[in-house]
Amino acid sequence: MLEDAFNFYYKATQLKDMLRQGAVQWEVDKKRLESIAEHTFGCMILAISLHSELNLDVDLGKTLEMLAIHELEELAIGDVTPLDNIDKKILKAKARNAVYGFVKNLNNGEKLMNLTDEYNASETQEAKFAKAVDKLECVLEFKKYQDLGQVSLSHLKPEMLHNQKLKTYVQSGKYDLADIFFLYHMDSYKSFGMDEKYWFTNLKPLNIESHSSDAEKDL
Repeated sequence: MLEDAFNFYYKATQLKDMLRQGAVQWEVDKKRLESIAEHTFGCMILAISLHSELNLDVDLGKTLEMLAIHELEELAIGDVTPLDNIDKKILKAKARNAVYGFVKNLNNGEKLMNLTDEYNASETQEAKFAKAVDKLECVLEFKKYQDLGQVSLSHLKPEMLHNQKLKTYVQSGKYDLADIFFLYHMDSYKSFGMDEKYWFTNLKPLNIESHSSDAEKDL
């Protein structure tokens, strides 16, 4: 029924009002922090641009559909970050049941559920690409915050370091915050050419400030 489409829309777009918790936890110095829906938009744009340049044998439409819906889980379990020291696998069943509840009345509900499962399994090329984009977009957003002077390792509090992998990077003293975010998530995207060498040679030197609007710099 058409009413089911609108009910799904209103439920899913609650993500427009849910802040990305990484930015909250790191106390990014902006008047308005990024929402989960804005992150999703960023992922979709990044997927389009990377697909254009990497010449991947990937169904872009399917990838974009995965990216559009995979954050629905967070309506039930929240935006879990590495600082929470929670294994998302523990919340997997709760999240899946919630997503099923959101899509079950749609004619394409089974298809959307299958896409969610495919994304989480990360076995197909589309799922691997979608996950790579999801993690890399987060890194690029934090690089922008860092380049604009809105966040740095100075925001770190000792009680935030439950995650041993993050702790190791921080205690090495070799990396800034954007470096650490890239290295932490690198397993997700290194097969697409985004490895440590590429970061320090190509991505890290990018002047993000030159791509930011004056209004954003003032935030």
